Amino acid sequence: MKSVVTTVVTAADAAGRFPSQNDLEVVQGNIQRAAARLEAAEKLASGLDAVTKEAGDACFNKYAYLKQPGEAGDTQVKVDKCYRDLGH
Repeated sequence: MKSVVTTVVTAADAAGRFPSQNDLEVVQGNIQRAAARLEAAEKLASGLDAVTKEAGDACFNKYAYLKQPGEAGDTQVKVDKCYRDLGH
């Protein structure tokens, strides 16, 4: 993932110029919003387990055959791996 500074500098360099005042204001605004973005990411991450569980339950309910022998959810170990993969 590129930082906003890298993106601005690379774009200016590609255009054959130094970063403009507007470019620097974009960087400053992005830095000022960093705390809000971090808070939003933390809120989203805190609900990840619940979303993962709900998605896995929905899959196993909709596709009940997955719990049959030889399928992806025929043992608890395999079910746990499915939930793990959904979380990723």
